[in-house]
Amino acid sequence: MEQRFEHIGDTELDPATKAELRAVTDGFFERPLEKAGNFDWPEFKRNEAFKAIMMPSPLFWVLANFERSFTQKLGQQMYEEFGRAVANTNDAVGPAETQHACTDLELSHAEENRIETIIGELADGDREPDWERETAEVLAVDSSQSSFKPIGRITWDLWIEDFRNGQPLAAEIKTPKPNRDQTMESKRQMLKTVAAYKHRKEPTPICRYVFPFNPYGSLEDYSWWPPQAFFDVKSSDGMLIAEEFWDGIGGPGTMEGLFNFLLEESAGNIEKLKALAGDETL
Repeated sequence: MEQRFEHIGDTELDPATKAELRAVTDGFFERPLEKAGNFDWPEFKRNEAFKAIMMPSPLFWVLANFERSFTQKLGQQMYEEFGRAVANTNDAVGPAETQHACTDLELSHAEENRIETIIGELADGDREPDWERETAEVLAVDSSQSSFKPIGRITWDLWIEDFRNGQPLAAEIKTPKPNRDQTMESKRQMLKTVAAYKHRKEPTPICRYVFPFNPYGSLEDYSWWPPQAFFDVKSSDGMLIAEEFWDGIGGPGTMEGLFNFLLEESAGNIEKLKALAGDETL
């Protein structure tokens, strides 16, 4: 069954990247297909008669069973693992890993107070989000007369070494409709990381809040309000969104190539599910 997506061009990923991604997609499809294969249509007709009568197609229920399992398995992990696979086959950046922990971090009390002031002002609408201005304020804090406190570890969804001029990329990946508290905590994590690395010998990470896709099409049309108090989403300030993220970690055309790879990988799944259901209604 051929699927057509007219807005996707013909860009293809290189074989090495496809191989890395295939290891990820095989893991994501395996268990949902197995669970779909265990669907018992005769038992379902007996025990769920209302549903079976109103939608008397085993294929529909096999697909529904697959979709539930597939969605539960994916979550945010899919984007993290795809990002790791893409970056690890791009010679222009260093090695990547998911769930990277920055440990033994500490802040001065003066820096922490400045960060909480920034977060509070953003939350109350008393200032406009501006990542460069915010980081400049945090870095300008004089900590010479302030005591320090450990803040433990900060974990990043995706970490890519030597992303730009020797600096790593520290990416916090969220679906494009995060809630207010998630976004506020992500901005706090970004500012704390910048402040903590001021006192370390390693290069300061390039911290970015990431949306792996944009359901609104264009940034001008982005209208989900909760994150916009903390990030200027429409100008992608302190963020990487859709192509900006994928092409940034994998090179030009990566997002389009990723789509085409996924079309290839998923092409046989409907046929597999039809065979499992013994149903030719689709």
